[in-house]
Formats: sequence, structure tokens, C-alpha cells
Amino acid sequence: MPATIEQYPLEKAKKIKRWLEAIIRWIILVILLAVFQAFVLTTLALPVWSFAVLLLVLAVWQWVYETKYFDAYYYDVGKDFLAIRKGWITPREIQMPYEKMQDVYMDQDILDRVFGLWDVHVSTATVMSGMEAHMDGVNRPNAEKIRELLLQKILSKRGKVTGYD
Repeated sequence: MPATIEQYPLEKAKKIKRWLEAIIRWIILVILLAVFQAFVLTTLALPVWSFAVLLLVLAVWQWVYETKYFDAYYYDVGKDFLAIRKGWITPREIQMPYEKMQDVYMDQDILDRVFGLWDVHVSTATVMSGMEAHMDGVNRPNAEKIRELLLQKILSKRGKVTGYD
């Protein structure tokens, strides 16, 4: 059986969305740096174009980072546990047994809505599960299929094969 990410792949728009989020943060940071430089470091006045060059370099770096992050992203709804692997500079992998899962839900942030993306979250009794255990950047039909697949696995591990009782 192929890995779940091959059956229900991430949308390429996820890479653009993450890049855009980062660029917005970089722009705010560079503006704050320029204001600080203009009002506090008056003796070290950098030309305005240097901030534009800095933003360009950061934008290119961020695109490379997001591309590699997207390529390294992996998840699989296996027989006994959910495996999620993210990151390429500091890779991390979690494996969650279905017996520990308490809830599966879908959500979107503002940019997810713009790009038509959904996140599928899995929660356990631990605080970190909601942040770490999620597949983000799938379209709605795939998010619903992943959610249903996970719910079926959770219920079958609890001895309930069908239904949500």
C-alpha cells in the first residue's frame, strides 16, 4: 500500500503560502530595522536600496527553504500509528499510536482560505500534539479523506469498527 502522502498529496500552493507568510514577517523586520537605523543609528546611515537588497536575498533564501521543506515533508497513516516527518535543516519526526489519539479536526487560517488549503490536526492528551501532529497544506477533499481514515483507525483500535458511537 502506498504512503498516505502519495494518495492524498500536499498542494503546491502550500509552498507559496508559507513563503508569503515568511516574506510578510521579513518585510516587517526589515522596516523595523530601517526605522531603528534611521532614528537610532544616525552615524551608520545605510542607503535605502540596501534594505531592498536585503529583502531580495531573504526572499530567495526563503523560497529555497520552503521548496526543500515541501520536498522533505512526509506523512503516513500506517497500520499501527501515524507518522509525520517535517523539516530539512532540523528534521523532526513523530509517530503517534492510534490508541493515544483523542480527536481529529480540520482547520484553516486566513492564508489557507486564500489558497484553498486545509490542515488536519490530531490531538492527544499532551499539549504539543496539536502543534506537532498535523498535516498541513492539503485540499478539502483530501483533508476530509485523511480525517476519515484517521477516525477509522482510532475507532478500530478502540474496538469499534464502524460508526462514531
